[in-house]
Amino acid sequence: MTTLQRFRGDSMLRVPMLGRTLTLYRRGAWFALFCFFATVLLCKLPWHLIPEVGGILQLLVAAIGFYLSAALVSSLTPNDVDGDTASRRWL
Repeated sequence: MTTLQRFRGDSMLRVPMLGRTLTLYRRGAWFALFCFFATVLLCKLPWHLIPEVGGILQLLVAAIGFYLSAALVSSLTPNDVDGDTASRRWL
């Protein structure tokens, strides 16, 4: 079991759409919400005080935080792929 599978927990809802399946996860939704708010708070820090690399670090924190939130809340896979296989390709 990967770390992503442990953070996501059990699937809450599976929605078929256009030949793919969107799977929403129960525990992952709450953890993703926490990661989203933590990312927003980290982006509000005074990054301009770090000369030359402050802007780059702010963008890096935003990209990692939002990617992690999206990976935790759901997965979009082809119809014949289960949730366990889908979570292996994210992290």
